[in-house]
Amino acid sequence: MMLVATETLHRVGSEVISVVAMSESGSEASKAAKKREYNRNAQRVFRQRRKEHLSNLEAAQRELNSIQVEEVERLRRENQLLAQENKTLKQTYDSQANSPRLSVSPSELRAPTAGYVHYSTPSVGYVDSVTATPGYIPAGGPSALPPPASTPLSNTSNDPANLVVVVPNNIREIRRSLHQMFAPLLEIPVISNPQSHLATLAALEPTLPNALKPTQLQLTTPHHAYIDMLPSPSLRDRLIAIGPANANSFLTEACIIACDIEDTGQMTIWGEDWLNDFSWEFSATVLERWGGWLLTPEWGQRANFWRRQRGAPVLPGYD
Repeated sequence: MMLVATETLHRVGSEVISVVAMSESGSEASKAAKKREYNRNAQRVFRQRRKEHLSNLEAAQRELNSIQVEEVERLRRENQLLAQENKTLKQTYDSQANSPRLSVSPSELRAPTAGYVHYSTPSVGYVDSVTATPGYIPAGGPSALPPPASTPLSNTSNDPANLVVVVPNNIREIRRSLHQMFAPLLEIPVISNPQSHLATLAALEPTLPNALKPTQLQLTTPHHAYIDMLPSPSLRDRLIAIGPANANSFLTEACIIACDIEDTGQMTIWGEDWLNDFSWEFSATVLERWGGWLLTPEWGQRANFWRRQRGAPVLPGYD
């Protein structure tokens, strides 16, 4: 009986161990299967996220490319507009620069266009008197300046055959030409040193037109270099004579032919011959401010001459 019981116990124990072993083996297989399933799911999610990320990147790149294309197109259109505007402005500027060379037939003068001035050619004696006057050296302040000889400006003709049409010259172009002509004088080491200024001015003299050749006063008296660019010997000498403060005020307020200041109509230059100061017309404001003690009566007479030609009221006190 004992042997049977022992054998039975052994058989039951083996079956239990076998069941336990099988259970453990099944558990390991299940874990491995779950792990494989988890890995597959993780890989699937990773691939899906990567695909979505790449899709987002591609969409962002397409949007960026579209924005860049639109920006390039906008800039291209803007560049075309600017080029067209620049061309238009250049044509307008060139037209203004060349305007003194316009010609009008006598028949067209019977109905003058606004902005044109028609006048008869002044007598030779008058032109000589205002352009060929030799420079003078004032002995003191404004009271020492000699008055110029006054010349009437009423000898005009209404015969269209004798009329000449002029338009305002381009003062900006004149100023540019003057600055190029006097470029050595405007360099900082020269303009800041009176002795270098006077020496450079003397060296430039042979290259300058008669209206700009320095007077003796210019060559011996320190002064503002911009005075040298005024094509009027008598006005240059008077500016030197009234002293630096007054001269600088005139230059910066009225002298747009030499100084790059705001053009409010301080002066008009009629026709091509801007070196002939007969063609200059100072405004009523400038003559009121500087007339008498700097701008002599002849400047007022010239202003009235041009005002009569265009039908503007004359300035009192200059006839």
